[in-house]
Amino acid sequence: MIKKDIKGELNRARVEQKILAQVSSHPAVRSGEILTLSSFITASVAELLEIERVGVWLFNERKDELHNVDTYFLSKEKHESGAILKEIEFREEFKYLVTEKYVDASDPYTDPRTRGFIEFYLKPNNITSMLDGVIRMGEELIGTICFEHVGKSHIWTEDEIVFSSQLGDQIALTISNLRKNEIYEELRARQKELKELNESLERQVEERTRKLQSSNDELEVAIDRLKKTQTQLILSEKMASLGQLVAGIAHEINNPIAAIRASTHTLKEALFESDLSLFQKELRGVIPSIQKQKLFLSCLEVLKSKVELVTGKERIRRRKEIEGWLLAKKLPIAFSNHLIDSGFDLNVLEEFEILFQDSDVFSVVSLLAEEITVYQSLSIIQLAVERASKMTFALKNFSRFETSTCAVKLNLLENIETVITLYQNQFKKNVTLIREYESLPIIEGFPEELLHVWTNLIYNGLQAMLFQGVLKIRTESLDSMVRVTVEDNGPGIPKELKDRIFEPFFTTKPSGEGSGLGLDICRKIVERHNGKIHFESEPGKTKFFVYLPH
Repeated sequence: MIKKDIKGELNRARVEQKILAQVSSHPAVRSGEILTLSSFITASVAELLEIERVGVWLFNERKDELHNVDTYFLSKEKHESGAILKEIEFREEFKYLVTEKYVDASDPYTDPRTRGFIEFYLKPNNITSMLDGVIRMGEELIGTICFEHVGKSHIWTEDEIVFSSQLGDQIALTISNLRKNEIYEELRARQKELKELNESLERQVEERTRKLQSSNDELEVAIDRLKKTQTQLILSEKMASLGQLVAGIAHEINNPIAAIRASTHTLKEALFESDLSLFQKELRGVIPSIQKQKLFLSCLEVLKSKVELVTGKERIRRRKEIEGWLLAKKLPIAFSNHLIDSGFDLNVLEEFEILFQDSDVFSVVSLLAEEITVYQSLSIIQLAVERASKMTFALKNFSRFETSTCAVKLNLLENIETVITLYQNQFKKNVTLIREYESLPIIEGFPEELLHVWTNLIYNGLQAMLFQGVLKIRTESLDSMVRVTVEDNGPGIPKELKDRIFEPFFTTKPSGEGSGLGLDICRKIVERHNGKIHFESEPGKTKFFVYLPH
């Protein structure tokens, strides 16, 4: 019996080796024809090893379904395919396929790894023994090759398990070749497509080159027209849109400015000017005497004109003088700091010393300090409102960029100041602005265009100085002309570039900081006013001169 078993095992081993040799040399492995190879494997194994059902199952991309590629039925001598096993229905069984190399269920009805298949798969097909060899490609789970005996028991041997794994390796190799072939075919298709695109592009380039060569004259004409119309395009369209935006912002800012101004006046009247104001009521309560009330108001006016921040040695000097005066008048020296903060010095104290006689000194000083503080706060608000109002007025003037058809009378100094107002933040920092204005006659011109002349010249000067230095603006009246000079102390214009400064599209600024149109536009605007523009430049001094008739 032992010799018979050994002989049977040897015969089975020879058959297995024969099948493996046929499978490994099969053309389908190299070509990646997985359906052909699966059909060959299932039939060969079933017939030569007398296994009733042999199937190849492959996972889908999500690894949550097993699809039957081919199953061969020995007794029927036929192939079937298309069955699907879903992980959601056989979650426990799928887990073993993921974690183990094989499932050798000699008794699948008691084996926990195949328990879920009993009612759905094993009993309907009378399967009595099942071996699943897991197919992997590296770490990737590909599928399984399944040996199934029907109607008879069978204990799976080690050589059969190894055999199923070896067949699985051949299937994995076939799938790998299939993927490589698909990639290769895709690459060939892309190369073909790229070749066709290159050929098409070459034809298009040749055709475009011919068209470009034949349209050189038209291009020259177009460039000439562009140079003639660039001022209108830039000044009328681009800047018109910007002007509308700026004007809208300026208008919106004006509304809260007007509200603040009105509220400030109302607050000032409520606090100080009205007979029913809080200040008047408090004043009458602290100083009943009408004569002393008038003296208090006079003192308040003097202090308003002297409000300043006193620190250091000056504060020490004042405190000594005031403390001496207070001691002489037998008044508490503790009031010295309040008096200094309110603007008092020895002269003011002596001028209004009667105010502190027979009075509640603390209440008088407190009232003075309080009113001075409120006055100072209101003054700061009013100053801020006026500055904001001036800025919005300048923005409105600057934004009126409508190309006029008729010249109008204009004040050139106001025109220049509008631009200076817009750049006042730059002048506050590291730039010293010097105005040397002569009184100028009223001239006729286009104010919205002249604004852009001054804008370009002033901003160019600021950029040349890297926003630190001295910028000088001078106006002069010369016979029938007025002259405006914008001077900066930047590095100057190199000699080799001076002839190109007014050339369209030429700029000495880094890429993205200038279009090269600014000075060309200035020249055209000045010429439209029947004026002229030129410059002088040397290291440390550059002057632009604008002459306009009056």
